[in-house]
Amino acid sequence: MKFDRVPAFVRLLAILSMLLPASLSAQSLDMFAGTGLSIGNSRRWNGLRINFRDRAVEQVNGINVTLWEAKENPDFTMNGMALGIFGPRAARLNGIALGLGGVIAEDRLRGIGIGGLGIVSQGGIEGFALAGLGTVTQGDLRGLSIGGLGVVSQGHIQGIALAGLGAVVEGDMNGIGLAGLGVVSQGGMNGIVAAGLGTVAQGHVRGIALAGLGTVSQGSITGIGVAGLGLVAQGDVKWLNIAGIAVVAQNRVEGVTLTPGAVVGNRGVRGITVGGLAIVGGAGPVRGLALSLGAVESPDRIAGLATGAYRIRTPEFSGGAVSIAMTRFRDLDGLAVGAYNEVRGRQRGITVGVYNRTEELNGVQIGLLNYAANNRAPFRWLPLINAHFD
Repeated sequence: MKFDRVPAFVRLLAILSMLLPASLSAQSLDMFAGTGLSIGNSRRWNGLRINFRDRAVEQVNGINVTLWEAKENPDFTMNGMALGIFGPRAARLNGIALGLGGVIAEDRLRGIGIGGLGIVSQGGIEGFALAGLGTVTQGDLRGLSIGGLGVVSQGHIQGIALAGLGAVVEGDMNGIGLAGLGVVSQGGMNGIVAAGLGTVAQGHVRGIALAGLGTVSQGSITGIGVAGLGLVAQGDVKWLNIAGIAVVAQNRVEGVTLTPGAVVGNRGVRGITVGGLAIVGGAGPVRGLALSLGAVESPDRIAGLATGAYRIRTPEFSGGAVSIAMTRFRDLDGLAVGAYNEVRGRQRGITVGVYNRTEELNGVQIGLLNYAANNRAPFRWLPLINAHFD
């Protein structure tokens, strides 16, 4: 059979089979000097380059195909498309990098990186990164990063980070962070973060934070916080705060707060607050609308409208207080309704209950039995109604 009658692809295989041994024993087999098709470990190339294992490569512009795990390439700059079974490895990957095993950038990855197992960069990653297991960088992550298990950055994350288990960043997380278990930041969080278990920040949380169990911040939580168990902040908890058990702030709780458990603001609670068990202003006031089936308390003052089925207690109260059981104040300015209303100082306003007691009445008491210490006998103890006006 004449050679020219053999099919084209068979002739190509025959030629490559004759050239392949030479390409493996020599540095590379090049069709043209520096440009076109290169088979072997050419140091610098423009065009299509096919090699078994890259080692000490300097620069490739075009398409680079490697079959085996790369050796050291500390100065390798890859511009274009890098393909590999084990995966591309270069100092700088610019363009598209695809590896069944993984993609490794000694310095940085810019563009698109897809690794069957992982994507690792000693510097930053900019663009799109998709890894079957994890995306890990010692620098910043900018763009969209997806890891089947995790996304980890020792710098900052700016963009979108999606992880099957956890997204972890040592710096700030700016953008969107979603993880099956947890989103953790050694810095602050700005944007949208959501996790099946928890979101944790050493700094502040600003934006939307959603967690199956809890959101914890060493700074403040500002925006929309929703947690299955609790929202906890060393600073403030502000705006819309919803938790299954508790909302706790070392500073203030402000805005609209809803929980069937307790709301605790060590420096005060302000806004519209619904706490099923209790609303507590630690060392600060409770202001606004406070609704609880348990207690509303502050060692400072309560101002506004407060309802607590068990108790409303504070030194100074101004506004309206309604309780099934009792209200207890030092001074009252306004209205208090409860089975037992006690004002240990001055009452300015009205109390309505079964038993009303005050040391200094400047208003009206309505109840089965009323006591006003500043009334003259026999008007200190009166049924139904008692009054005194300065």
